[in-house]
Amino acid sequence: MPPPEPSHNRLRVVADALNVRRTPSLRGSIIGLLRRNDIVEGLESENAAWQKVQKGDMIGWSSRRHLVPFEPRAPSGRFDEISKIASTSAIAHYKWKDRGVAPLGYTNGMALVFASVYCKLKAGDPAAMEISKADTGNRNVDALAWYAQEFRRAGMDNEGSGVSTLRHVFVLLFGLGMRESSGRYCEGRDRSARNTTAASAEAGLFQTSYNATRAHPRLQQIFEQYLANPSDFVDVFKKGVRCTASDLENFGSGRGKEFQRLSKECPAFATEFAALGLRVIRAHWGPITRREVEIRPECNTMLLEVQHAVDTLDLCPELI
Repeated sequence: MPPPEPSHNRLRVVADALNVRRTPSLRGSIIGLLRRNDIVEGLESENAAWQKVQKGDMIGWSSRRHLVPFEPRAPSGRFDEISKIASTSAIAHYKWKDRGVAPLGYTNGMALVFASVYCKLKAGDPAAMEISKADTGNRNVDALAWYAQEFRRAGMDNEGSGVSTLRHVFVLLFGLGMRESSGRYCEGRDRSARNTTAASAEAGLFQTSYNATRAHPRLQQIFEQYLANPSDFVDVFKKGVRCTASDLENFGSGRGKEFQRLSKECPAFATEFAALGLRVIRAHWGPITRREVEIRPECNTMLLEVQHAVDTLDLCPELI
């Protein structure tokens, strides 16, 4: 029997640990464990003390008193200009090789995450600064060095640190997401691959896995920061995307499984993590190594307009 359709009732866990039981009773067998700030779907139920919940392929019952309505960080009206810039840009209508036009949610979502990381850079955030550093020349780990010739042909200079290099990282990232997931924020692992452990199973827009956190301390820090505060632009990324139960399935247990879940439920995390990953572990992505990722100047033009809108409208206080 297929699982019931979830209602549009997302809930956040407010206990350090919350059991999920097979039946709505303390005598019900425990089938899973939720952690503080986990986000679940609340399914329709009339029990006053117990809430039926779904997280991925797990469906069970948890105490209502440890669950509160989840209020995602949704773009305010002040962000309309960013959405307008993204949705009317040339890159929004570009047909990517073997992938077609990106979902509108992907284009708009990437524009918003770029705006957020740009604001973090202005505030001196260490991870944003690491993402925005000049081309290191180390082709073994730095995707900007690996793609140096392609960037030169596109007229994009990465010899200095700062916002220009940040934009160019996002240009590469935009193309990578189209290769890895066709812009689908909830993309599950490639079922034909053998990476089925919690640490190696890939997930999300850029098909990253938990074992990538070993490449640089700040990758682990980004994971921990978003795990503690998963508010996101997920509702933006959803536009034009349909997720399946197979997409939402996560593999293994522990931190690796949490990484998979967060990569799908929090696309801003997936994006910022992959942006830094491109600078420190470029071989993590086959399409990068094979130079299959397209670098489109139209994307840089769109991001430059977003940058100017952030500065002109003073949006940073609402973006970080």
